[in-house]
Amino acid sequence: MTQTVLLLCGGRSEEHEISLISAKCLLDALDRKKYRPLVVGISKKGVWYLEEEDSFYLGELRADRIQLNEKRPTVSIVPFCSEKGEGQLLCEGQTLTFDVVFPILHGPFGEDGTLQGLLEMLGVAYVGSGCSSSANCMDKGITKQLAQAAGIKVADYVELRSLADLGLHSKAIAQLGLPVFVKPSRMGSSVGVTKVSQASQLHAAVQSAFQFDSKVLVEKGITGREIECAVLGHTTQARVASPGEIIPNPKIGWYSYEAKYLNAEGAVTQVPAQLSETLLQKFQEITLRVFKALDCEGLARVDFFLEKDTDEIYLNEINTLPGFTPISMYPKMWEATGISYSDLITQLLELAKKRKS
Repeated sequence: MTQTVLLLCGGRSEEHEISLISAKCLLDALDRKKYRPLVVGISKKGVWYLEEEDSFYLGELRADRIQLNEKRPTVSIVPFCSEKGEGQLLCEGQTLTFDVVFPILHGPFGEDGTLQGLLEMLGVAYVGSGCSSSANCMDKGITKQLAQAAGIKVADYVELRSLADLGLHSKAIAQLGLPVFVKPSRMGSSVGVTKVSQASQLHAAVQSAFQFDSKVLVEKGITGREIECAVLGHTTQARVASPGEIIPNPKIGWYSYEAKYLNAEGAVTQVPAQLSETLLQKFQEITLRVFKALDCEGLARVDFFLEKDTDEIYLNEINTLPGFTPISMYPKMWEATGISYSDLITQLLELAKKRKS
């Protein structure tokens, strides 16, 4: 018997467009013998729309040309707890039932624990980590603190709560050296991130980052390779795929939002990454330690820096709901490990149901 999957996409964050692209890819790969999709698009203003799966977005499948179809009827979620774990939506007087949620929402109001809290209150199964883990992984400052407590290396950084803190911590920031990366603590897809190579650029970079979050990190730049690892499973039985590598275009220098989604020549991805057997095992072992330390569930993409001269591994960040776009590393790494895109989605949905039961 087929089950109904509530696919939530769009959302209120700056990663709205990336979510729409991920949703399209998920729909194309969903096993229709097992699952029937129920698509709900969330606008940037937070309005929920009941979408048709073949017309839930307008424009082209590109981050700068795609938009949610907001001509559809609005929908509301029903505060209803079923003994069977089913959820309900209300649309134009009609009740729609679903069995499991795939919240393919990136960034705030989707990946940060807020939505997970709502789904927990409703008692429905959903893909991904729980409230506290999602919130902790979304906040790069908290991620660093928890990782360090678990003995995992992170790049040195300074945390700012206002522009005034820039002067207050100027000595500590100077000790980081150049370049530094200035980033909102609770955003993803490199939104609001600036590489600062000259001290004169720092104030503008911090000011820009504060447009996206009330907490900003100034982080020491690590010279080396960008290695990403994909995790699948529950905390005690998780598996790690063959790692991948992001190789930014030297003319751009780093993997910015533009390099990821707007410039076809922004970077080259290599899956699997060319690593020695020793480093491969080390990355997989540290990835599992990170996954467990942050209490993740279901899936995560864990990003690292491999320092050029020392081969030291530094945690960069954790994505509890990574992208599923055509260029996204998470599904690519699992495909290289022997799990197809379609099978990966099925396993994630089954993990969600198993965890709930």
